[in-house]
Amino acid sequence: MFGLGRVAIVMMVGLSVVYICMFFYLRSGARMRLEEDWVNQGRPGEREAWVEQRIAPVASRIRVWLVLGVYVIPVIGLTVFVWLSN
Repeated sequence: MFGLGRVAIVMMVGLSVVYICMFFYLRSGARMRLEEDWVNQGRPGEREAWVEQRIAPVASRIRVWLVLGVYVIPVIGLTVFVWLSN
């Protein structure tokens, strides 16, 4: 039982590192696409404010998908594996 707890703790630490790295990577890609859109459309005004205003909903969607993909699916997979192997 303690072995499974240790595996779960190590797994959560590793998944947290993956989550943080993927969040910043995906957010920077979305930011670059928004900055390119701003330049291509020739928008007047402050570019940084325009990008920040539009990156907030994108970042929240990224968080939701990452929580599902990085935490939920691996934990369900580990649970199914342990259940089937016992």
